[in-house]
Amino acid sequence: MKIYDLNKKYDGAVVLSLGFFDCIHLGHASLIKTANEIARSIGAESFVMTFSNDPSDIFGKSKQIYTFEDRIRAIENLGADGVVSTVFDEAFSNLSPQEFLKRIFEFYDVKKIVVGADYTFGINAEGDVDFLKRFCEVQNVGVEVVPFKCMDGLKLSTRALKGLVETGDVATLNARLSEPYFMTGEVSMAKHNGTRMGFPTANISQNKDRFLLADGVYATKTLVDGREYISMTNVGAKPTFNDFSATVETHIMGFDGDLYGKTVIIRFFERLRNIKAFATPDDLKEQLTLDEQRVKTLFSSDNR
Repeated sequence: MKIYDLNKKYDGAVVLSLGFFDCIHLGHASLIKTANEIARSIGAESFVMTFSNDPSDIFGKSKQIYTFEDRIRAIENLGADGVVSTVFDEAFSNLSPQEFLKRIFEFYDVKKIVVGADYTFGINAEGDVDFLKRFCEVQNVGVEVVPFKCMDGLKLSTRALKGLVETGDVATLNARLSEPYFMTGEVSMAKHNGTRMGFPTANISQNKDRFLLADGVYATKTLVDGREYISMTNVGAKPTFNDFSATVETHIMGFDGDLYGKTVIIRFFERLRNIKAFATPDDLKEQLTLDEQRVKTLFSSDNR
């Protein structure tokens, strides 16, 4: 995936998707796919603009669902050609709608802009779709407005999706995302408690730059060196061993090899249960055996 700076000149013709891509949900996916189709039809490239930092830090709001790197991965999987990035800081937040659009057209040969029906931009969100259309008409550039994406009669919103992350309802969340909710991380050394019980785990840190997933045990699939394995993942503490550090531990079924230092991608499909303290490691092992069987049954009975 090619990544470009908003403030640096790019000479190629582009169709540009604009929006606040906190994560990549089905509404974003529809927007990006529309831009892809338009770009292919006119011999241009499909670019998506997103922020390389978290604007929530400026607004004092909760963190984004995905980091910049996570969003790039999801955008690439939707077939876009590139990402236009910029830092959302105080200076950027004070740009007028006109100043923001002038900056885009100064550095990019935009053939068409694609936005959602509720798109706003500029200081205090003063710019809207009508403003965008008027500005682009002067530039002889078309604007494609993609309708809202609704689920259960409600427009998809970041606030609602964060609620699903916060409760760990990844099954419902996945029905609203462009691809299953995922985490990426480098496998680090651990205490080998799982190994001693016959359930070795790959351990990564839960990225604190993201809106954190609820603690719990999840049915997952883990991508290692391009191959996907069924897995089960503990997010949060390990109270049976008096370990209350917030980590992500994944037992990868059918994998035999050294994972230390490798980067893995964990996809989450269903929350199985809460984390609890067991009286003994043997009691935990018995529960893990039941969890493993449930995960195998889950993935054998559907096409996830």
